[in-house]
Amino acid sequence: MNSKDKLKLLIKAPVSILYTCFNRKPKIKNKFETIELIKEKSIARYGDGELYIMLGKGIKFQQYDKVLARRLKEIARTDNSNCLVAIPNVFSSKVRKELTDKTSKWWVKNLIFTRGYWYKYFKTKSYGDSFISRFYLETKDKSKENINKYIVELKKVWDNKNVVFVEGNKTRMGMGNDLFSNAKSIKRILGPSANAFSKYDELLKATVENTTNDDLIICALGPTATILAYDLSCMGRHVLDLGHIDIEYEWYLSNALKEENIKGKDTSESGEAFVEDESLIPENIIYTIE
Repeated sequence: MNSKDKLKLLIKAPVSILYTCFNRKPKIKNKFETIELIKEKSIARYGDGELYIMLGKGIKFQQYDKVLARRLKEIARTDNSNCLVAIPNVFSSKVRKELTDKTSKWWVKNLIFTRGYWYKYFKTKSYGDSFISRFYLETKDKSKENINKYIVELKKVWDNKNVVFVEGNKTRMGMGNDLFSNAKSIKRILGPSANAFSKYDELLKATVENTTNDDLIICALGPTATILAYDLSCMGRHVLDLGHIDIEYEWYLSNALKEENIKGKDTSESGEAFVEDESLIPENIIYTIE
């Protein structure tokens, strides 16, 4: 967000506080409960970026789009038994203790301005934990035992499945590591690395035409993946919006303690420029959208 958008968010703070007074805190399942649910149903995730777009702001890799904002609001309020909507599990101090001090403090500050909007838009059902794909860097307990236990459960979701990634053209999920080594097969549909929603209709059409109900579709396209997961779930597809999961695994493997660049992969949060790695050129591409 630029300084102008930050100012607008500050101005909205009193409204957020008012919404907090008249709406209840969302009910959110923990990460392991979320994993169990997505073995059978789709998941559409919301984070601070999706909420900013709902509030009329753009983010680093997705400019504001009024249609995108409207769809995000609609899905937040819709009860679809085939798709689990997930939001950050950060609304109680007890849960935030599981996060690093830096991350916890960031959310405490952020919720001053946004808590009421989370309460307003997400109040119709029980939600999954959107941090399901952010299991390492922001977690306080980074012990091998703790993280390995989580990864073992996570990998059961795509075990022996025909997986189709719908991802940015430089995301390259699972390449150069063994996160998806237990999948039966992997194919890829590549979309834009930024402002993917501008190609949404083509992304939806390409995914429908190149997958079946037997495939497990895993999306990593920022806020666009939230919409795509929901819409495809309504068509009978099993779709997981798991953006950032591969980068978290890379950071885990390297014992990273802060956001850092991963050569050959788009690591938007590191703040560093993308560096190509010719050994990570994607294969098994079934469709590309420029």
